[in-house]
Amino acid sequence: MRGFSFYSLLIIFISISFGFFMAYWRFRGRIASLKSLAFSDDLGIYNHRELKKKLKFLIKDPDIDSFVFVLVDIDRFKNYNDHYGYDKADALLQQFVNITKNFIRKSDMFFRYKNGDEFALIFRNTGSKEAKEIGNRLRRAIANHTFQLNNHGINLTISMGITSCQKSDSPDNVRKRAELALYEAKQSKNTVVLIEK
Repeated sequence: MRGFSFYSLLIIFISISFGFFMAYWRFRGRIASLKSLAFSDDLGIYNHRELKKKLKFLIKDPDIDSFVFVLVDIDRFKNYNDHYGYDKADALLQQFVNITKNFIRKSDMFFRYKNGDEFALIFRNTGSKEAKEIGNRLRRAIANHTFQLNNHGINLTISMGITSCQKSDSPDNVRKRAELALYEAKQSKNTVVLIEK
């Protein structure tokens, strides 16, 4: 009787374990997708929540003396949303993201900022003057690229606000300086503005 109970329990345990294993195997892709959504955006870059974490981490990291924070806005993007609709205009955002991802280094970080057509970049081990040169190269690359939407060629431009970050900074101050630089850049459009500390 004792042996029967042991084997019965063993079979039940194995069955339950196998059931959990099969459920995990079946849903592991969905689990990975949900984990990814915690820190990434549907365009395949970091989301705004992750940006806040990374800024705090980089400022506190003793191995990083300084870094450069960049805000990017696609000029007049509201016109494309209004004319084509949000879903179709999102195809332009994806093309912009793909170009930018191929343009930046692997050590750089790319984020979706607050609004749909605003983005952020973090350049590590880069000075502010060098970051401005990189920003201008990216600005020209975007301006010279023909984007495709509904079999139409579309030209986009971007405005960029850049600031350098030091150990004494706070994430809020970094973002405020970059937002001020971006605001100034957007007055002219298709330009890069650098505001130092």
